[in-house]
Amino acid sequence: MRHYILVLLFMLLQLPSFGQTVKISGRCVDKKNNPIESVNIVTNKGIPLTTSTDKDGIYAFEAVVGDTIIIKYFAADEVLETRKVIVKNQDLVVKDVVLKIVGQIEVEVISDREDPFEIIELPLIDVQNIPMGGVEKYLTLTTAAVSNNELTTNYNVRGGSYDENLVYVNGFNVYRPFLTRSGQQEGMSFINSALVSSIQFSGGGFSAEYGDKLSSVLDITYKTPTKTKASAMASLLGVEAHVEQALGSRFNYLVGARYRSNGYLLNSLPTKGAYNPVFWDAQLLMNFDLTEKMVFSVLGHFSSNNYRFAPQTQETDFGTANEAYTFKIYFDGQEQTKFQTMYGGASLKWKPTKKLNLDFYATIFNTNEREYYDVQGQYFINELETDPSKEEYGDSIDVLGVGTFLNHARNKLNATILNVYHNGVLELKNGFTNDDFTKFQNHAIGWGVNYQQDDFYDLLSEWKMIDSAGYSLPQVPTDHLTLFETVKGQLSLKSFRVTSFAQWNGIWSNKKFKIPVSKTYKRKVDGVKEKVSIADTIVESVAKFAMSVGVRQGYTSYNEELFFTPRVTLNFYPRVYMVQNDRIVRRNINFHVGTGLYYQPPFYREFRTFAGQLNQNVLAQKSFHFIAGSDVYFNMWEREVPFKFTAEVYYKYLWDVNPYEIDNVRTRYYAENNATAYAYGIDLNVHGQFVPGIETFFKMGILQTKENLNNDQYTEYYNAAGERIIFGYSEDQVVVDTAVILPGFIPRPTDQIFTFGALVQDQMPGFERLSVQMGLHFGTGLPYGPPDFNRHKDTLRLKSYFRVDVGMSYDFLHENVKKKGFFYKHFDDAMLSFEVFNLLGINNVLSKQWVQDVSGKYYAIPNYLTQRRFNLKLILRM
Repeated sequence: MRHYILVLLFMLLQLPSFGQTVKISGRCVDKKNNPIESVNIVTNKGIPLTTSTDKDGIYAFEAVVGDTIIIKYFAADEVLETRKVIVKNQDLVVKDVVLKIVGQIEVEVISDREDPFEIIELPLIDVQNIPMGGVEKYLTLTTAAVSNNELTTNYNVRGGSYDENLVYVNGFNVYRPFLTRSGQQEGMSFINSALVSSIQFSGGGFSAEYGDKLSSVLDITYKTPTKTKASAMASLLGVEAHVEQALGSRFNYLVGARYRSNGYLLNSLPTKGAYNPVFWDAQLLMNFDLTEKMVFSVLGHFSSNNYRFAPQTQETDFGTANEAYTFKIYFDGQEQTKFQTMYGGASLKWKPTKKLNLDFYATIFNTNEREYYDVQGQYFINELETDPSKEEYGDSIDVLGVGTFLNHARNKLNATILNVYHNGVLELKNGFTNDDFTKFQNHAIGWGVNYQQDDFYDLLSEWKMIDSAGYSLPQVPTDHLTLFETVKGQLSLKSFRVTSFAQWNGIWSNKKFKIPVSKTYKRKVDGVKEKVSIADTIVESVAKFAMSVGVRQGYTSYNEELFFTPRVTLNFYPRVYMVQNDRIVRRNINFHVGTGLYYQPPFYREFRTFAGQLNQNVLAQKSFHFIAGSDVYFNMWEREVPFKFTAEVYYKYLWDVNPYEIDNVRTRYYAENNATAYAYGIDLNVHGQFVPGIETFFKMGILQTKENLNNDQYTEYYNAAGERIIFGYSEDQVVVDTAVILPGFIPRPTDQIFTFGALVQDQMPGFERLSVQMGLHFGTGLPYGPPDFNRHKDTLRLKSYFRVDVGMSYDFLHENVKKKGFFYKHFDDAMLSFEVFNLLGINNVLSKQWVQDVSGKYYAIPNYLTQRRFNLKLILRM
């Protein structure tokens, strides 16, 4: 009996070791004890594990206590060495493995290739150094994102609105102020460029792990400090500074602060006056390594945007060469908008085992916004002499209209948004599935659940009065004054939203050895082009296929809507070869397809009507996406780093659409799901080192997006001559006939048929200290119409947007100069830039201001954007 008890006690003592993992590590060297890199290390236990040696020849993996492990050291098409170890209850260091190899092994490690399930990571350039630099500016010059307003960091993607874009920073979902009307008021982006380490962007077709928006995902990762660094930037528009530091091995932090005053830039707008915009923010990120497998992070952000403006005059010339007008306004009054936002987030990232990741997040966002203005404008519309032969050429020859308008607002909004969410990933399988180590599989499941609480309180009080030639508009047959537009409301919205997702990712790859390949290519010999055939044997090559299947589901309490959105993405990496330096090498190419449903539950602004009320029956806008594309890497001009060409075609069908109109950067929704829509197009991008060592980008997009509103029919009136009557314009306005018109599909507010962008960087040959950065953006005209909220009238087009910004930088610390002097002693980077905004001085039109005279005739006055401006910028980093 005593022996049984002893055996039982022994077994109980061993229980803690069951399932316990320990670390197995070792080193691969050659006969001269030099480390060998890229040797595949494969084991036999459970799901075959695979890793590879690093540049120091070191490898490591985890194993379960009590197992007997057979380790195979594998390269090319042969097993070079085999070791057998018994895993005990402690970490084990395997004796150095000496391999009979001359030189290094060139092996493609399948498990370490680019993750096909991550959205595309953009090349990281010095974003601070590009003209009007910022992450959003970088996006609009290089990706499917588009912006026709240099005063805003908002952007739209493939026909979507400003509100259809997801933005994450280190896994935290971030928000913007809600009451912003114009780019002048907007302030700075949440993203601090000095803190960024990677930028990932998807223009659509993203997987289920990302949230419920219709257009795009921007995923920003901030730096993880390893030592003490700092930077500062000063320009005519403001100053920025940041500090990062690692305190020991378990704690690091980033802190950044920015101050900006855009008055110098805004003074180039047509509306003259006293601009006093003051924007500042501060941001803090702290990371605590609680254990080797657990990291706790805190992100904090505070922003204050205070925009004050007392307009004085505005003078705008418009019309054509044969019919020219001038519009002049004299202002009284002022406007003040103030936005204060606070954001706090905490995350716990836990990796309990090698195969399991568990992330927990909690965030709170609060915004306190105030919009006050009383602005009176007295305007004159004059006709100009257009005959160059007359002495009055260019002068006013007739006053066509005079009037007064008075705009008043006392709007306040306070919003608090709370989020608590969890994401997890479990690796099911990761390793080779055959004895030849040629077939590899990786399977994982991901999941997530999110609870969001929204609390909005909105006090609306605004009105507009128009008096034309002594008559208030609109005119009514009473003695009472009727305001042109009135919005009154005291609104409160409390809602919660629960969303979740489940996703499965699978990768299959097949490795082949000693593949005979022949190629024919052209080359120049003594200036003469000739065709050359070349044959070679590829030692090994891998083809890979990846698929992701997921579904999102959610419920919004305010409108009691439940939704499910399945999504699928496919990626294929074929075996394709090309000739480089007169030898055959593998070409990096992939094809990808994404499809599924994308629903966008309404947020506060989607519920609010033009009259300042809430429509609780508004549902999520819904869309079906199909996106297909390819990434092709190619070599040109003997560059060491390959160029990348990306092409994507897309189609979106949308229903339960909530139509909207855009006024500057303010989006005003109809608060009804009364339209269907579509969008289709193609995006082409190419980037690479057109100049050795410097990235340059070009993009082109073609788009069409239209929508069809339900019951938007209207009536046209005709006179006795059969001419359509335009009231206020037609001579004969006696109605004798009518016709009911069904407008059908009309352009959406973001229907921009063609766009082109470029970010070009260059250096002065022989004087590499001097470099040039040029940002170019062209976009065809956007739709617009009269300000009467009848969408079928919004079929006119603004003129095309074309803007060129140039910066010339002098690098005090360029590598080709002698390392001496003040800057070399104290800084890692030191650059002085001279920038020219709107180099060509083009009058880009943002929108139209509509002025009506007493006869009902409208004049569309263009609102121009900024003119040419110069800026001086100093960047220091240490």
